[in-house]
Amino acid sequence: MKKPASVRALLSVAATAWVASLPAVAASRHGDAAPPIDQSFISFWQAAKDKPFAEQEALWDKYIEQPREAIYQSVVWEVRDNPDWRKQKDLQLKARFDEYRSMGKGIPEETQAINTALGVQAKRFAQYFGASGQPRAVVVLSPNFDAKSGILPDGTPVLTLAVDSLLLEKAQLDVLLPHELFHLWDAEHAGITNDGVMPSTHLLLPLFEEGLATYVSTVVSPGHTDGEYLLQNDLGALPDATLPAVAKRFLLDADVMTIDPAKHKTSDTYVRWFDSGRTQFQAKLPNRSGYWLGLHVIRVLSRSHSLSEMASWSPQKAETETRSALTALADSN
Repeated sequence: MKKPASVRALLSVAATAWVASLPAVAASRHGDAAPPIDQSFISFWQAAKDKPFAEQEALWDKYIEQPREAIYQSVVWEVRDNPDWRKQKDLQLKARFDEYRSMGKGIPEETQAINTALGVQAKRFAQYFGASGQPRAVVVLSPNFDAKSGILPDGTPVLTLAVDSLLLEKAQLDVLLPHELFHLWDAEHAGITNDGVMPSTHLLLPLFEEGLATYVSTVVSPGHTDGEYLLQNDLGALPDATLPAVAKRFLLDADVMTIDPAKHKTSDTYVRWFDSGRTQFQAKLPNRSGYWLGLHVIRVLSRSHSLSEMASWSPQKAETETRSALTALADSN
């Protein structure tokens, strides 16, 4: 891994404005203003906490989703590509509403913490990537992710941060935010959207994208362990000696499509490498092991490519280089 000063010397990314007109806690219904999400949550929960679920969900739609319709349709529920989104929404919201009874009081404070940390980390990120202005980041409530980038209906990339999920996870924001800011930057500059989960691409692309985003966190916010950068201690504890075997295993899946064209959702193989869950997906590997392998792939690539160069690669170039690095890892024992 390169030291931060070395990486800074290598970077020659052109400056770009991230749009000062869209603040961190912003609405996204094509420019209509929405209240800050913590205020919306207070209004929603005061009205909904003692109601039956059907009434709670209707109030959720009124206070939370309708003022931010584009974000919820395009990014949170991914309506266009998720035919079961209504069923999933019902199940996930019912569980989350139960959790609000014990953790909801912490949402205003967590919202403030996210916005404070976002300001700090965006400035640090800009030292390496030349970004200026306010990033397109929106704080929402969501039961099905903590943070992810997505595309609005008008084609605008946006970073979405779920305050309730981040609160439950007790997330280290100085680690998570550089990772997510890179996904946003890469969507704007290299066209790698939705964290690499894109139609007509192979599992090589999310491996590259998640590995590079994790690597960026090690550069922008140094001083943490691999377990912290990977947001999972058991991943950080995997010994390097296992890398050749795991790289060989991934190469067997490398040509699987990221999105199953028949089911119109992420492939089961993608889930096995990148999703979390209570059920262990692979023998002798923690879930989300694709993040760990991806980080090591980027460390291999960083021996001969600068961070700015890797960040400029098209999806096709990224897949080609990732396959080469995997092959090198597989042959390294």
